[in-house]
Amino acid sequence: MIVSLDGWALRMEPDFQDRRAGRPFFKRIGPYLPSVMLLSVAVSALIYLAVMQLMGWRTPVFGVSGGLTYATPAGTSVLLYASPNTKAYLSGIGGNYETLLVPWRGYFSERKRAYREATDISQVRNLKEGVLVLPSALSLNDEERAEILAFRIRGGAILSTWATGTRNSGGDWAGWQFLERLGVQMVGEIPTSADGLHLVLNGESPVSHTHPAGQRIGISKTSEALLRVKGEMVAGRFMNWTRVHDEARRDEGAILFSEANASTGRVAFFAFAETIWESRPIAAYDFIDNTIQWLQREPAIVVAAWPNGKRSAQVMEMDTEDGFANAIAFSSMMKSLDYPATFYLLTSIAKLFPEVVTQLANGFELGYHGDVHDSFKGQSSQQQEQRILMMQSDLRSLLPGTKVLTGFRAPTEGYDTNTEQLLQKYGIRHHAGDPSRTEGRIPIFAKLEGVRKEDTVIVLPRTQRDDINLYRESLSAEQMTQALISDFDLAVEHGALGLLSIHSQNFKADSPLAKAMPGFLVHMKQRGKEVWVAPAGDVANWWRDRERFKLSSRNTGRRLEFNITVTGEKPIKGAGLVIMLPQKGITATVQSTKTDGVKPTVTKIDSYRAAVVFDSLQPGNYVYQATFAP
Repeated sequence: MIVSLDGWALRMEPDFQDRRAGRPFFKRIGPYLPSVMLLSVAVSALIYLAVMQLMGWRTPVFGVSGGLTYATPAGTSVLLYASPNTKAYLSGIGGNYETLLVPWRGYFSERKRAYREATDISQVRNLKEGVLVLPSALSLNDEERAEILAFRIRGGAILSTWATGTRNSGGDWAGWQFLERLGVQMVGEIPTSADGLHLVLNGESPVSHTHPAGQRIGISKTSEALLRVKGEMVAGRFMNWTRVHDEARRDEGAILFSEANASTGRVAFFAFAETIWESRPIAAYDFIDNTIQWLQREPAIVVAAWPNGKRSAQVMEMDTEDGFANAIAFSSMMKSLDYPATFYLLTSIAKLFPEVVTQLANGFELGYHGDVHDSFKGQSSQQQEQRILMMQSDLRSLLPGTKVLTGFRAPTEGYDTNTEQLLQKYGIRHHAGDPSRTEGRIPIFAKLEGVRKEDTVIVLPRTQRDDINLYRESLSAEQMTQALISDFDLAVEHGALGLLSIHSQNFKADSPLAKAMPGFLVHMKQRGKEVWVAPAGDVANWWRDRERFKLSSRNTGRRLEFNITVTGEKPIKGAGLVIMLPQKGITATVQSTKTDGVKPTVTKIDSYRAAVVFDSLQPGNYVYQATFAP
């Protein structure tokens, strides 16, 4: 049989078509089968990706390295604007703008974050959305100012630092009006001669949520003055090492953030120049990460520090030593407001007051304050072990039949690694430490070799001025009340553990401390809905439970998906999460993707955050998604 195809002759066997018609389908397509299979997979993948995009998910793509990455969703581009006017101004006075730009380039390189750098304001004009970084852009001409503000009105986000826009194109002083347009109210400057300042961050804040509450970050000495500013929301402050407020700067911030409305872009402001990062760049990179994420309107979620949606925790403890009987007055004061307290007993003195010990044990948590009032720090392991055995023996004779006490506070706050190892060995599971133990204001796990985390000692750092600090300031009773209130309010604002330590010898009936305490306790009561007041042991136990609450999450564009795993064998009660909202004032709705999922309670913390609280979660895995609506 001859078949002609456009003049080409093809000879076919007479029974070829019959044989072909009778072959199975997969043999008939022969070599085309792999291509058909690949095409089917590709079409399915395209349909899947199209659905993902319609749902607001980020689209997976293969990067140049071959790894699976995600295409940048709209609004996440970052532009670093290196103002030519600022460069010219600084050069004219003997400065170098590169000094302020290099830290940003280092950040983007270290974090492997995509960005563009621009020196032409037209690139801002063409930017429809995303984040515009203004690194200490002191000198701006009228066109630059107009384009930057127009970008914000279009919905673009701005991260501005230091004295941006305070000089005109000629380098002459122009005032603070440009920053005021961005929501920053200028108050003044902190002299460059000021010593010992730290940047202290709020916990669970939209622009510092990966930092522990109250974290101190030391800042480098620079020739650029730190600015005193106010704004809608404060995420960090300039404070001394002890985190004591200068009352004149009580309402000021070092890191501000704000959002005027849904259509106008978000703004974050750092009241310092880039040169303060030099000594601790990684700590700065963390809050810059958080800030850019917030500016890009990406929701974020973190495990809440405290149970049942409380913003902070407060421990009231007495080092009960000289003036041992004064503990009764303090315990009566706490009982009158139904507040718990912890009494750490110096056991050699406690033996002299058995009735007082019995009365305290009937209603309050007791712990050890050592056998005698000598520091444990630096003593040999053998000496420390003998002392721990002695203090345990002392209290067993006073409190027969009671369970083992599990708390400790070292005399003079003097302890070392040997102390913590011995505490763990003899069943003590928390100790109230000193303020220098950690840079944050939350409990930490003591790192003990060979000890599982669930069995290790929890360290509760003292985070407030104690009565000894206050007495050194020669405060009146009224001033002492205000100092106690100020320290307490700051702990709440930080989302921190507040641990107030007082000494029995300073709690005489007519002492300033005894007179100051009632007013302070009333103030605490007024903020009771925000603060979890608990004995030290309960806080340590909660922190151990919290460690069993594991969270992972991913942002899929229009929703936030997160997984929770509860380890161990017991349920966790009151565990919660904090969600950073993608838009000011909107509502978060949290639903389980499993039919048998535990339903949480979602409440508003403020216009920028929501709390998610679970009444009780059994060990297991849970999957949820959060959606957002006006």
